[in-house]
Amino acid sequence: MEISASSLTWLDFSERDKRRANQVIDLFRETGTMDELGVATVRQCYSNFFFPGTSTIQTRACYFLLVPWTFRRMENERVPSGRAEEWTRNTELYLNRKLRECEDNQGVFGGRAGNALKRLPSEIYWGGLWSWGIRLYPGYMQTYFRSLDGFYQGRAYSKRMGRDDPEGKTAPPSNWHPNLPDPPPGFPRNMTTKLRKEDAEYLRDRIQARHPQSLLAVLAGRANPDDLEKGWPWDHAKLSEVSKDLREQLYNARLFSISIQGAALLYNLMLSELRENDDWIEHYQGDLAEWAKKWGSEIDDLGAGFKDWKPDGVWRFVSRQGVRLGYPTRRFVEDWVQELHRNGPEAITDAGSKARELVRNREISLKRNRSRFKSKRHLERWGGESGTGRLDFRHWAAKRILRDIFEGLE
Repeated sequence: MEISASSLTWLDFSERDKRRANQVIDLFRETGTMDELGVATVRQCYSNFFFPGTSTIQTRACYFLLVPWTFRRMENERVPSGRAEEWTRNTELYLNRKLRECEDNQGVFGGRAGNALKRLPSEIYWGGLWSWGIRLYPGYMQTYFRSLDGFYQGRAYSKRMGRDDPEGKTAPPSNWHPNLPDPPPGFPRNMTTKLRKEDAEYLRDRIQARHPQSLLAVLAGRANPDDLEKGWPWDHAKLSEVSKDLREQLYNARLFSISIQGAALLYNLMLSELRENDDWIEHYQGDLAEWAKKWGSEIDDLGAGFKDWKPDGVWRFVSRQGVRLGYPTRRFVEDWVQELHRNGPEAITDAGSKARELVRNREISLKRNRSRFKSKRHLERWGGESGTGRLDFRHWAAKRILRDIFEGLE
């Protein structure tokens, strides 16, 4: 059965399973990124390298502070493990209501759902807080809740033993970064989405300390609003602050992105033809013509080197991230790039082209009986678009966070 975002229900409340299912839902919510041709692993590796700790469903930088402030307040009030999840939910919902009352409330959670909000900011930012070194507790949120009773006992014991332990050897580990700024007076009342200067400086410093080689750290350190006007991550490649390695990865990511978009567009055209929908066919023929022009302009911009480009550097990079990429994925991408070099982007739509064969075989190998090329039922359920957007590796999402930080630094 084909799964839609609206049909997923929690049959198993295991934290690991819930987390994986939420990642699937996030892909449905991210416009233009449905992974029909199996390149999500490459996209994820580059996204995490360029913009670590970010997510396409993060909205404002303030939550990188509001969430740990909420949890630290819970710890100070010694909320027991059994009540921690409920306490957190109620506090976050209250905080979101207050944020929606402020002047700049764009991106505040719960604008439509209100108290029926299913995914709280804490869940969405939990991974980013770990990546930036703000959260020190290493486990899942549910595990954190269960650990609180023991944490309180250890903290109380440490205080009792403090006089006899000047080195602090019996002190329990902290769950949060020691230099986390204190919240404004009256927290969580009267909060806004705007960062104080000390807040913005703290987030900038965390990014630079934890991920100094990332594009996110480069942009955070520059704090130049003009950088946020760039449309793609590789538009920053010529900055003097960009390292040689980062520049190389931006180069390969750029070529991978423009190349694989053609495969996605061709896939949509082929499905439109099977559906015999003239409007869709005309739409994707136009998109492919525009893509072919952009592909040509990329060659002109990058010079002769692109004509000999192969994705070998992409595979080395993915392997360096500790990720094993299957041979079928590598073979598909290599054959696709080779076809572009051999016959040019304009020829991929020709009847009986090698490009069409590659796309068809790839989708069938991934979906098998659910393939839209083989299953009339699944073809008829296709809505007319699947993953046609060019990969930007979370650049747009990261700019939302950086904009808040830059404004706080002013």
